[in-house]
Amino acid sequence: MFRLGTCLPAPSGQTAVVNPFRRPGYAFATLLCCTTPVAPLAAQQLLYTEYAGQMHLVRRARDTRPCVEVEGKLVTAPGDRYALRKIDEYLPVFISVQDLNVRTTHLEIVGSPTQLNHEFHFKARFETPYRLDDVFMVLDLDTESAGKTLFLCEIGQLTPREPKPVALTIPLAYALGSGHFHIHLFVGGPEALHSAIPFAEREAALDRMVAKRIQAAGDAEPKLFIGPTPEYPSSLRKAKAKGQTVVSVRIGTNGRTLEPVVKSASDPAFGEAALAAVRLWRFLPKVKDGRPVETKAEIPFDFAPPGG
Repeated sequence: MFRLGTCLPAPSGQTAVVNPFRRPGYAFATLLCCTTPVAPLAAQQLLYTEYAGQMHLVRRARDTRPCVEVEGKLVTAPGDRYALRKIDEYLPVFISVQDLNVRTTHLEIVGSPTQLNHEFHFKARFETPYRLDDVFMVLDLDTESAGKTLFLCEIGQLTPREPKPVALTIPLAYALGSGHFHIHLFVGGPEALHSAIPFAEREAALDRMVAKRIQAAGDAEPKLFIGPTPEYPSSLRKAKAKGQTVVSVRIGTNGRTLEPVVKSASDPAFGEAALAAVRLWRFLPKVKDGRPVETKAEIPFDFAPPGG
């Protein structure tokens, strides 16, 4: 079950979020009958909550309660009040949000306008090429009846390429109005890039992050900034074959990978796996005389079977 929190008036640079409905033992909110995702807020976020009269950065979640750092130790906060604070950058890791399904349900009494057992349902799978600890999700809702509402949920540890399902059912006080939602995924505090963020938004954020890192460079060779390692092909798992491949790619002035092609591969499946990964890579581009320049690169990969 999610837990709700009512935000304090936000400090400068923060967005206050209000959750007006609470009942003992349950978390209630007016949500949306027809729930639709929209583009995330214009900037990346940090989540803060109140503890002992002060606002603290949320570092992790235990079930539906936030944890904050106090004197070097993680403590569980009540989670009654939250604030979202805009920051300049995402954490440079990527999480895939798969099979996302958000809906509401209720029971109707025949011949009566009365509706019973209102519930909010959230279901998704989360997958990443990285090992990530202390992952938690905030579902940021904006509805006609309740305005802005935050739901906090622990995801925990994500293991590379092992999808983790999350399914939640939240009892509601009454029928919901229309609205929309954003998904925020945090890793130990900072917000991570994820696939529920529209592609153009993600690319624009990465453009800013890359530009910031090379602005003071005089001369520099290209360097990988963010990107997954290739996945070992499932078609070769039984054979447990080792292999190699080389991918040729152009690296644009913004670090994007352009026109990646397989130059050589000991098996076509290795080449396809390498291409799938490289298409998601972002580099810090080559810099010459203080200016980014396009360059070409050949990237070798060695494949070994899992557990081999």
